[in-house]
Amino acid sequence: MLRFILEPFQRSIRNKLIVTMIGLSCVPLIFISLFAAENTRRSVEAEVIESNASKIKWTAGYLGERFDQMNNIIYTQLINESYNDYIGKMGDANPSIAFNAQKGFVNAVTSIFYSNVNYLSGIQIYLNDSNKQFLISGSNFEVFTPARIPEPFSHFLRKHGDFIIENKENTGAFYLMRTINRFEDRKRLGGIALEINWSNLDNTLNLLTPGSQQTVIISNQQGEMLYSLGGQPVPSDQLIKLQNQMHSESGYFRTKEDYVFYGTIPSWNLNVIKVIPNSFINDSARRTWQYAIIIGAVSILLSVLIAIIIAWKTSKPIVKLARSMQGMVPPKEDETPPIMRKDEIGLLEMRYYNMSKRLKEYIKTEYSINLEKRTAQLKALQAQVNPHFLQNTLQMIGSMAFSKRPDEIYDVIRSLSDMFRYIIRDPEELTTLQQELDHVQNYLHIQKQRFTSRISTHIFLEPGVESCAIPKLTLQPIVENAFIHGLDKKTGAWEIHITAKHTAKGIFILIEDNGLGIPSERLRQLQHRLEIQNEPFWPDSERIGLNNVAARIRMHFGSPFGLSIKSQPGKGTAIRLLLPMERSVTSD
Repeated sequence: MLRFILEPFQRSIRNKLIVTMIGLSCVPLIFISLFAAENTRRSVEAEVIESNASKIKWTAGYLGERFDQMNNIIYTQLINESYNDYIGKMGDANPSIAFNAQKGFVNAVTSIFYSNVNYLSGIQIYLNDSNKQFLISGSNFEVFTPARIPEPFSHFLRKHGDFIIENKENTGAFYLMRTINRFEDRKRLGGIALEINWSNLDNTLNLLTPGSQQTVIISNQQGEMLYSLGGQPVPSDQLIKLQNQMHSESGYFRTKEDYVFYGTIPSWNLNVIKVIPNSFINDSARRTWQYAIIIGAVSILLSVLIAIIIAWKTSKPIVKLARSMQGMVPPKEDETPPIMRKDEIGLLEMRYYNMSKRLKEYIKTEYSINLEKRTAQLKALQAQVNPHFLQNTLQMIGSMAFSKRPDEIYDVIRSLSDMFRYIIRDPEELTTLQQELDHVQNYLHIQKQRFTSRISTHIFLEPGVESCAIPKLTLQPIVENAFIHGLDKKTGAWEIHITAKHTAKGIFILIEDNGLGIPSERLRQLQHRLEIQNEPFWPDSERIGLNNVAARIRMHFGSPFGLSIKSQPGKGTAIRLLLPMERSVTSD
């Protein structure tokens, strides 16, 4: 997939130029848009932090003053003369005196309630000694004797504190309660509770501008949420975790999901907490980001269009020149180049024209040199006969004159004559496999006469391979190497097998011997030299080497064809040749 994507850019400078110009024009715009959006988000974040940090501190202070005002209402009641008169006379034996004292106390409480009706929803007072409960609200006034300590005093009076703020369940209100203590011995005589609607504090809490995404919370030191305004309430366990991170009277900190601002009201053991989710900051910057995307997209489209036009105009002459070079045709003699441009592209076209002209001259010269070189190489190859083999053969013929019949001597002389005729005549560079094997058989016939019964040979040709084309003097040098390097120093019988047959890849020829084999290091050197596909070379030696055979096969048929070698020391050597089956020559 990666190769498929990169291929158009690897083959075309135009595509590279277009992509480069698009990148140069678009990447800065993208980074500028991202930077603007991030800068806006940071600005909004800094503004939100600064404004809310000051607001939460001021709101906590103002709420503390509101609670102090409500507490003053309680103290106003406790220092009222009617209260002290009632406390002193509530156990009087004269019912009239006790009734008048209670009536004066109730009138005083009622007066205080109506004086603060904007804050209060009701006042409750409970006295332990007289077991009396006073309940005053906007539409009701009651004095009764409860069977047991009534709510909300039963829970409060069991605690050790002198005051408490506690929610009134399912009403949206809370009690501000304080104990009534005897001055002399601090004995608890009862309690007084102001019932106040939390909504009375909304005007104060609205200073923190809570919205649908932001939540303002009033909680106590135990992590209980007393009141929330704005967004979603915070679970109790999460609220406790937030309070554990509050280490000063006011401040802020961040969690993974939220910005948390807090202020404390130490005198009332209350906390004011504002929770702003991260999404609020991001949403504030989103509009700037949207505008940046729109402007950036339009700019990118214009940049892409301009980049494509410039790249197309710039690369058009280069593409034209590249296409003309792809099907390069050397200019004709005295042809004038059609060059109209005067810039670097025009200079390139002129250089190309001059290069093509020089290349034509070079090809002509090189062709002539190679033709002469190959002709000389072939003639040198044809004239190359092992002098030791010729000398040994002539000596053998001389000795046969004293011990052999004339017809046997004639067979040897005819084989040697055919070998010379095959070598020195001037045929085409390629011959047939059958003619090459005839030459090999003449060579083997002479060797059999020299070494009598030690040599056994086996030649097998699959029908249809006889006319296969093969470079002249390909097989005989291989067989000769088998005698010189593999069999000459071997004791016992000598065997040479030659097999030729069809395969899916071409004509497969196998030449095997049971000689001494090739040492491992020497074999690796030979295999390495055979893998290097160089042009044939003719070293100063008496024989045609395997390298020359392999190079000549590649020179005629291409790199897929050639020669390979395998050998085992002490067991013999196998030479494998692969030739194309579609090429053939006509036999003489």
